[in-house]
Amino acid sequence: MGEVVESSDDTPTASFPLSFKQLRFVTQDELTRRMESIKVLKEDTTELYRIIKDTEMGEHYLHYAVFHLHVAGGGVEEEYHHLLPLEHDDVIALALDSPIFEYPQQWDRPYLRNGPQGGFVWYDPEGLSEEETYAETEAYIRAQLIAFHKQSDQGEDEVKRLFDKMDEQLPPRKNDD
Repeated sequence: MGEVVESSDDTPTASFPLSFKQLRFVTQDELTRRMESIKVLKEDTTELYRIIKDTEMGEHYLHYAVFHLHVAGGGVEEEYHHLLPLEHDDVIALALDSPIFEYPQQWDRPYLRNGPQGGFVWYDPEGLSEEETYAETEAYIRAQLIAFHKQSDQGEDEVKRLFDKMDEQLPPRKNDD
């Protein structure tokens, strides 16, 4: 239950937890404290998809994480985390092994993503500028190439599969008409 706080007019008010949807910035500590892993949907060396639940609000999110080495930055390992709010029906469908909402092409509504301030901010893909689209595409391609480089098989068929996979994940090309 929320703690009782005295207001300026001496009327007691109760402090209740807020939905992350009501906050502009969510600290990493608050997110870690309130989130519980429900089900891992996909996990490998470069990506993680899982359903998580906000234990205080009961809201569910699809957590997507991507891990890669920043070669140009001296080989530093980097992690990017994204949290897509899920509707009740989405949670049930994903728990019953429906296809995952693939990042970035199926993340077409606002979601939380980690930022340089150590917490998470809301990001609306509908409001993307061309530069932001290019930056996300660059990060995705870099992660895929690094993961491919770690593979032992790098023949012609594997290169074709890599490019096909990247083609499926990238935003659609704009017509030059």
